[in-house]
This record gives sequence, C-alpha cells and structure tokens, in this order.
Amino acid sequence: MKLYKYLLVLSVPLVLGVSCKKSLYVKANEDPSTLTSVDPGNQFLYAASSMPNSFEAYYDYYRAIMPWLQYSTGSSGNSLNFTNISGNFNYRYGNYYDNVGLALADIPHLISNMTTAQQAARQYEAAIASIYMAYYTFYTSDINGSIPYSQAFEGRYGGTLTPVYDTQQSIFDTLDTQIKNAVAVLESSPSTAQALYGGNDPFFGTASNQALEWAKAGNALRLKIAIRQINLNPSVVTTIAQSVLADANQMSSISDSWSLYVGNAFAVQGGNFDPTGFLASAPIVNFMNTTSDPREGIFYRQNGAGLYVGSPTDPDTCLSAANQALYVAKDTPFSPVQHRLFTPDYNENDGFGAGSGTGYYPVLTYAEYCFIRAYLGAKAITSDDPGTWYNAGVTASIQYYSQQAVAAGVSGYTAATSSQIATYLAQPGVTFVTANAAEQIACQAYLEFFKQPSEGWAWWKMTGYPNTTSIIAWEPLTSQGTVNTLNRRAALTVFSTSDANYANQAAAYTQMETNPLFGSSPSDAEGRVWWDVLQ
Repeated sequence: MKLYKYLLVLSVPLVLGVSCKKSLYVKANEDPSTLTSVDPGNQFLYAASSMPNSFEAYYDYYRAIMPWLQYSTGSSGNSLNFTNISGNFNYRYGNYYDNVGLALADIPHLISNMTTAQQAARQYEAAIASIYMAYYTFYTSDINGSIPYSQAFEGRYGGTLTPVYDTQQSIFDTLDTQIKNAVAVLESSPSTAQALYGGNDPFFGTASNQALEWAKAGNALRLKIAIRQINLNPSVVTTIAQSVLADANQMSSISDSWSLYVGNAFAVQGGNFDPTGFLASAPIVNFMNTTSDPREGIFYRQNGAGLYVGSPTDPDTCLSAANQALYVAKDTPFSPVQHRLFTPDYNENDGFGAGSGTGYYPVLTYAEYCFIRAYLGAKAITSDDPGTWYNAGVTASIQYYSQQAVAAGVSGYTAATSSQIATYLAQPGVTFVTANAAEQIACQAYLEFFKQPSEGWAWWKMTGYPNTTSIIAWEPLTSQGTVNTLNRRAALTVFSTSDANYANQAAAYTQMETNPLFGSSPSDAEGRVWWDVLQ
C-alpha cells in the first residue's frame, strides 16, 4: 500500500489556505456549537476537496475497476484471481458519511441559524449544495443499493443516531425531485441579491454565471441518474428526460463540464493517485492504433521504442512464459498508463524535472452529457438524433482530454486539432452507423470514462458494452481455462448484532434480498443492485 500525506492545493484559480479551512471543519465536528461561526463556503470547499479520495483511486480504480474493465493491467499483467474483490474496496461509502456528505449536510443548518435577511441571500448556495449532495448520494448508492439518506447526518442536530436505510429506488426518486427543485431556485430571480461560494467552489467558481452553470449541471445530473433505469423503468426515464429537456439551461460545450480542478500539489508522484506500475491494455491500444485516436497519448505513454503496445488482459495469456519474460524485461515493450494525466508533478526522467501542470477530476463532463443524449435517442426515449449527439460526444471527449492534457503538462503532447478529430470520426468503427448506434455510443462513452472508471463500470452494466465481440473487443478473461465473472456491486459489510444500527441494516438487506439478482449474500459482489437488470 502506498501512503502519502499530501498538501491540498486547489485551482480556482489556485485556492490557498485549504488546510486552514479544513481545520474549521474538524473543529465544527468536534463541537457542533461552533457551526454557528463557520461560513457555508468552508464546508462546501471541504466537501469538494474531499471528493477525490486517494485510497479510492489506488484500491478501487487502479487495482480493481480499471483492470476489470480492461482499461489497464498491473505491472505483470492480470493475475488468476484479479477479479476477486478485496476488503480494500468501496471507499466512496466511508468518504460519503465521514467527509463529503457530512460537510454538505451542515450547510442547510448553518443557513437556518442565520438572520432572516442572511437566509434570503443564501438560497443559491443552499441549492448548489443540494445538487452536489444529490450527486454524491447517487454515487454512493450506485454500487451499494439501499443506504441511509433521509435520516442520515442528523444525529448532531437532534435527529436519530440510528437512521433507516432508504431503498435505492426511493433514493433515486428523492434525488430527482431534490435536483429539480434546486435547479428551479438557481433559475429564479430572488429580490435579495444572492451570495455564491466563489473561490470556495472549485467546480464552477470561476464561471461568469456560477448559478446557471450549476443549473446546467443539475439538469445533466437528472439525466445521469435517470438513465440507470433505462432497462428497468423506461417510462420513468422518458418522463424525467422530457422534464429536463424542456428546460433551456443545458450543457452546450466542454466549458460546461462539471469537474474538480486541482493544483500541481494535489496528486503527487509517489502518492496513492500515482498510477506507476500500471500498464496500457491491449484491447484499447489496439483500437486506438487502428483508428488513430488522438487520446492515445493522453491515456498511455509510449514504450522505449516510441510505440504504443498494450498488455494482454486475459490472465492465462498474461501468465504465459513468453509474456512473463516481457513483463520483467529491462526494456519491456508494454506502454505504461500516462502518469501526468493522474499526477501532473510526475518526473518523467527526460531531463526536464518534475511536471508543473494542473489536474482535474471529472464528475459529469459535456462529453458524457452528449453520450447520454445519444443513448436516449438510440433507445427511442427521446427524439434526439443519436448520430448528432454521438459525434458531439466524441468531439467533446477529445477536446476536453486534450485541454486537460495540455494543462497537466503531458510530455510531447500537443493539442488535438479539428482535422485530427474529423479524421478520427471518419475511421471504420468510429463513423456512426445507425444499425450499431447503441454499441458505438457505449464504446465511445467507455473511452470517455478512462479518467472516471467507476462510470465506465456502470455503463458496461447498463449497456453490455464493451464485450468480446464489440467494436472495442475485450479479451475473454480466463484463469486456468475458467472464465472470470466480473463484479457488479460492492461487497456489503454486515454489522454485528451489537451494533446500534444492526436492526435497520438487517431490514434493508432483507428487502434487497427479495431481488432475485441480489446475489447469494450481501458480500456477493457478483450480485446486483436494484437498477442493474440487463441480462
């Protein structure tokens, strides 16, 4: 395990003094009475800066989801048991209850303790916090199913210390209404001038109209949550999509992307965000080599011969004597994952020293929004033309990755040009074909989620793509001839009977077990949550 205590420096532009503001948060948690003197912006900044969790990056992404989804392999390829879920997984759950959700839950209470005039000026801030809370609640429930929400975070305000677990269906319904209401507030024109988080908002703090950027993000988030139900309740998806698309405030360019922008010292070489030791995957490299994908040099680095070569992903192939010799060779032919996309300060030993670029963590990009619109159109949920939105999504993905690669200082990389994008869109397998709409949209969304592998995992469960026969062809994953089965949710922890909230958790698990797809037990990660029904 890599342990590294890093100095947090956010970029909005670079916000200094975060550690001081974090100390206010810690003080507030130790003594709730101090919350009356804490500005809501401090809690919002804490929640934002806590979203990228270094242990989640290392254990959940690099060591689990990315190899499962064939984005990468370990330094020796994939082992026989690489799909087994470890105890070091599902860091989003603890991060929600210990950091992100806890801080965001303080904000409405802080505002309620203000004067009437001050409360009237904080409507926008409350709405923005509500949208961010909705996102991280959805993100946590997405692989855990039923979780405490309606009664969570209220213990220190006179509420229960043993909250009930809300079903995933009720959470999704609640969040849709919550976001819709928050967007309506942000689109309103209150008579009282509204305060905004400004520099305490590392997502949209530099936007010319912070409130409307959050309204656009909220609308996109409603679609993101709704589309999870496309195989389960398409009529619900249709209703939500019609409601969202009736609103004029929609994402329209990569500048609308909802991402956390961080400084050079946030994710550093040697820390848990550092992807050293992880290799490019053959399925993606093969596709990118064939199609001249402009993102290849952003995702991966060239090998010593100046080529992009992916590691096999099938364990049996990785463990062959010939490949094992290649993995340990001094001049291994396999390309590493691009260090500076994840750790911009990385020293590539090219004579120029440590990198000085900045980084980012996507929440919901414009490219993802386009792919959602394309997929909804392809499934006849909306009247959107899937080809138009597909092309927009591919273009936006390349443009945004290119922009962030330049900002991160990826060595030898120059910004993608419009002609490169046009050439890519004309390649076989990339050019949109209506008959293959769902597959092409899902495969390009899969590439878009390279920096956001948990969403790639979700789309694979939702669409069935990529697979071994799709445009981006995965390798069959076999261990000593036996096909590996990929996990579909978190392995859920079971409280001891002495835990104060044992009864509520047991009731929730009993309800979840009525789903025939839930699995053999709460700890069975091959089981499924409520929305995951694609066979």
